[in-house]
Amino acid sequence: MKKNQQSIDGFTPRRRVDSLSRDNSYEKIAKKPVSNTQVQPRITENEHSKKAKNREENLNEDIESALQNLEIEEVQENERKERIASKKQRKLLRKLEKKNLKREKKGKEALSLEQFKRRRISGRIFAIILSILIIVGGYFVYKAYKDLYKITNGNVIGAVFGEKKKLKADSNGRTNILLFGTSPKGWDGENLTDSVMVVSVNQETKKIYTISLPRDLWVKHTCRSWLGTTAGKLNETYGCSYYDAKNSGSSEEESEKAGQDSLAKKAKEILGLDIQYVVHGNWKVLIDAINSVGGIDVKVEAYDGSNRVYDVATKINYKSGETYHMDGETALAFSRARGSAGGVGLSGSNFDRERNQQKILKAAFSKINEQKTNPITLLSLASSLGENIHHSFSGDELKTAAEIAQDFNGGSITSLPLVNENDQSANYFTTGLINSVSAVLPKAGTYNYSQIQAYISKNTIGSEVIKENAKIKILNGTNYSGLAAQEQKKLEKEGFNIQDIDSAPKRDYAKTKIYYVKEDSKTATIKNLESKYSTKAEKLPSELSKIGEDSDIIILLGEDNGN
Repeated sequence: MKKNQQSIDGFTPRRRVDSLSRDNSYEKIAKKPVSNTQVQPRITENEHSKKAKNREENLNEDIESALQNLEIEEVQENERKERIASKKQRKLLRKLEKKNLKREKKGKEALSLEQFKRRRISGRIFAIILSILIIVGGYFVYKAYKDLYKITNGNVIGAVFGEKKKLKADSNGRTNILLFGTSPKGWDGENLTDSVMVVSVNQETKKIYTISLPRDLWVKHTCRSWLGTTAGKLNETYGCSYYDAKNSGSSEEESEKAGQDSLAKKAKEILGLDIQYVVHGNWKVLIDAINSVGGIDVKVEAYDGSNRVYDVATKINYKSGETYHMDGETALAFSRARGSAGGVGLSGSNFDRERNQQKILKAAFSKINEQKTNPITLLSLASSLGENIHHSFSGDELKTAAEIAQDFNGGSITSLPLVNENDQSANYFTTGLINSVSAVLPKAGTYNYSQIQAYISKNTIGSEVIKENAKIKILNGTNYSGLAAQEQKKLEKEGFNIQDIDSAPKRDYAKTKIYYVKEDSKTATIKNLESKYSTKAEKLPSELSKIGEDSDIIILLGEDNGN
């Protein structure tokens, strides 16, 4: 046998094909498994049909099994419900049995099961309704309490259940309340007063006077941190003191009080009236209060003789002399109209606006009193006030004020106008320029309020006092020089007829005395003076009879009046 030859390049030469048959490696190749790509045997149509039939049979078996399970669960649920119903029925029957035993003891006829069921249903419905009423009622009680808490400055108990506390009053027995309005917080000019009004109330005669002050009246003020001025318009006074207090570290409540006190002091300086209380509201008070009573009826008048009242800025347009029903928004627009360019019937500008504000106040007062027994109205009114008002009444005083207010009506309110276009002698203001700024000025001179004070005093001390025109003589019974002259000046401003002043025979009187010459004469004046000097009038003693010959009343001033 020949040896295997090697090729030239060192590789073994290829063998012939026939030699592979004798090689084991061929057998190994032949035994390798067939790949997946090899063709599978073809399934016949009968085999397909048979498999589909088997699947359908299996599906039907599954559905049948599921339905059987549902039926079993339904039967079990029904059995459970029957057990519960049976238990409830037994419980209900036991309750019915107890109920009928009680009825039997009272001699009443037994109830059937159906009757008992109906009564239980009615009881449940009643309980649900009662629960709803309690929840709703609780909400309104809570809301009313919150509103009253705000209105009464936290003294709800005193306002509702406290004893009636007499309101503070001046020497003439009048309670003077300063009302002023601003825009709500966050609005432009929020601390500029849109309106300033004093309401003077006589609790005994039930007579109310209203006096509006011009917002553009030029006054002295202290305004360090806001405007940096020492004088300006009246509508800046509240804001000046508010910001001065705020910027010095005072709280919101303290700053509010500082603003109120400053404006009250200025109102007293102008009108000569002591201010006992202050009420500050924003214009939402007017809107909400009027809406809460269903609107008000106001007679619109053009004071300059025009046939209509039209304001471009507020868009009001009415026939003069007609009465119109106004809601809160309309009343606000009417109260703010002051004759912007292009308007008609408001030539008095701010003066017309002040008169219209008094009309709205009077109409609102009347309407509120008409509906004072309506709880829904009162709740709505309390809500509007609670959110938008600040005042200086205590809770007890607020209760008194509310009770007094019930006795008043629109007819008991009298306006004391400080401007009268038809009578120049009754005009106490004029207009002019201060540092190139248009302003309202007293006719008597800048910062001179003597004429205004005399007019207010004459009208607020009472028509009966004016009518009596009692002749009064003042005697100085002290060592204070000029005391009688000082008292004369003050009383004349208030409208009293001071006939003469003199010194008393003795100068050691401790208490001021009021003497009348004739009994049951000049009673209104005597009553007024008794209140003013906190003393009881007496018959003129014989030692003073010569001094009082030509007088109706003698005022003998004592040490208590000199301090």
